[in-house]
This record gives sequence, structure tokens and C-alpha cells, in this order.
Amino acid sequence: MRISHHSLTSEVKANGIPGQNALSIREAVFEDYAPIAAVQARNGLAVRSYEDWRALWSANPAYKRRSGDWPIGWVLQTGSGEIVGSISNIPLAYQFRGRELLAVASCSWAVDPKYRSYSMQIMSSLMRQKDIDLFICTTVSPASESCYRDGFQFSKPPAGRWNNAAFWITRYREFAECALKSKSAPFAGALSYPVSAALWCWDRVRNVGVRVPKTNSEIQLCSGFDGRFDEFWEELKYQKRNALLAVRTREALAWHFRYSLKCGTLRIVTVSRGGRLIAYAVFDRPDNAALGFKRVRLVDFQALEGSGKELGRILHWMLRKCREEGVHVLETSGCWLDRPGRPRIPAPYRRTLRCWMYYYRAADKNLSEALADTAVWAPSSFDGDASL
Repeated sequence: MRISHHSLTSEVKANGIPGQNALSIREAVFEDYAPIAAVQARNGLAVRSYEDWRALWSANPAYKRRSGDWPIGWVLQTGSGEIVGSISNIPLAYQFRGRELLAVASCSWAVDPKYRSYSMQIMSSLMRQKDIDLFICTTVSPASESCYRDGFQFSKPPAGRWNNAAFWITRYREFAECALKSKSAPFAGALSYPVSAALWCWDRVRNVGVRVPKTNSEIQLCSGFDGRFDEFWEELKYQKRNALLAVRTREALAWHFRYSLKCGTLRIVTVSRGGRLIAYAVFDRPDNAALGFKRVRLVDFQALEGSGKELGRILHWMLRKCREEGVHVLETSGCWLDRPGRPRIPAPYRRTLRCWMYYYRAADKNLSEALADTAVWAPSSFDGDASL
């Protein structure tokens, strides 16, 4: 018996759509990959390969613990069987106040324009699941934001600024040229020289940089997640047992970042003392190929008690690597570093995102009240589906 979903197909009325008198919503299956991918492509979403898409569940520790007894999502189909909308349903494990929570990340919600009036009904299928503690989406789009916020009463987390990205410029001329091209400025290449010179001078006047603390720890670049990460997680979840944290076991980390690891775009930077892992950060490369824009994004940073200052060393190390590798900026999306208890290392620049990217909804009143407290939040771009 599955714990959390409707196994029967539900019919929806197709008022005003000629020839479509039998629209229905049903659970998705892995064999639906091709039409689901087509819906995503038609609606401007990135399309994963079949192998990577299936691994969202088949390699997912939270899914495997349920022996596959979990709906992978829902599709909207016409009477002729054509799939015209879909939403993915990703299980995630969180810990909070000494217990594990079952969370759901809504992912890749897409409906063809002709059928957009039925979008809420697809989302309703996901929201009707039982035995779920927390619903999360960290890839909200401008088109879906009002549905999350107003239609389903999702809330903004009280930590971070999820409609902003903060960044450091690491290659001034290349950054200036890409920025000018993005604004369709004429003679972007020629103008990039004076603009970059002005930016460089401005940063020097402000003494922009990251101070490096003096420590006796060792910083390393790792190729994967080893057994030290399990030991680290056991300490971290005990020390931060009152915080809402996504589970970060070695298995969970390897699953979450499997695609970036496979592509070689992930950077795992660890800090150790006496052979003991005390802090780590994970970076990825969400480049903009169309503009030739190269960036490194800080996805996650975790540190044991007393080791938070290692963030400065890690950022300084990565800024140097960005310059060496021709990367234009280092950024954090959501400004999640700016919160109480975190070393203050302000990035000199900010840009506005298209909308507020992170929304959540607790399934019961007690959890909802607890999560209204800023102190229990420790969010990062590891949450939800933002870096899957």
C-alpha cells in the first residue's frame, strides 16, 4: 500500500477546449519520459537525459528507502492520450529538532499554454499527498510564483534574500563584455576595456576582497564524497539539531550532485584539522553558454562548531581558482550566507533575480509555527531542487 498518493486517474472538465472532453490527471511512470520531456522543452524548461531524469528517483536515498513505493509525479493528458502537462515529485529527507522529516520538492512543473487553466489541478495532486512533513520548491518561476504564494499558501523562508544573487567579479574585462552584450550594447568588445578598468578601480578603492583567517587547518580539492562526510554529518546534525537541515550523508550528497560530478563541473573544497573534516563547501558551474558567461556558484557551506571562519579561506581559495581558470564571477544565489551566526563576508555586487525563488509549506500547524522562527533556518542552494 503506498503511503501518500492517489492511485486512480482523476478526470477534469475541459470547458472551452474544442475536442478535449476527457482531460485527466494520472500518476506519471518512467515510460512517460519522452512526452514529459517534450512538454518541458515546449515550455522552456531544461530537459534532462533519460538516465539523469530517472536517477532523480532510482538513485535517491529517500526514494530507495520506500522501495520505490512513491509517485514520481503526475501528468495531464487529453482524451487521446497526449500528455500536455506534468509535475515531478522528488522525496527528500530533512532533520529538525532530533527527528527526520519527509519533504517533497515539486520540480519541473509545466503545462502547455492551451491547458494552463488546469495547472493548479496538477499541483493539487502533489499537495494532496499524505504523511508529508514539508513541501519545498527552490526553483519557482515568475509564472508559478503567485500559484505557490497565493493559490497554495506557500511561505517565504525568513532567512536569505531569494530574489537576489551576490557576487564577486574575478575577470573584469570578460565580465564587462558579457554584461554589455546582455544589454545589447553596441561595440561591447571595445567598451569592455574602459568599463572593466572602472570596475577594477572601484573595487580597489573599496578594498574589496575576502580576508583569510590564520588557522592550522588544511584545505583540499576533492574529487568526490568519501567516508569523512558521514562522520561529519553525524557531528553536524547533533550540533545543529534545532535547525532545519537537509540530510547530508555521503550517499545523499553523491546522489544530489551525481550529474555535476559526472560532467566534471563540481568543486568540493574541504577543510581538515588533524585528519578530521571540520568544514566543506560545494561549488558548481551554471554558465550562460549563449553569452559565453562563465560563473562559479557556491551551492553549500557547512562547518562544525568553532569552524565557521573557514568560509573565508574557502572563498579566498575559490576566487583565486576562478581567476586562474578564466571564470568571470563567483556568486551565491539567494544571499543565504547573510544570516545570523554566519561569518559576515559581504559580496560587493548584487543582481536581482526574476522572482523569489524559494517557497515552502509545512504540513501541520506546529511545524509551521516552529519554522516562522528565523533562528531555525540554515538554508542554502542545496535545499529543494535548486542544484539537483
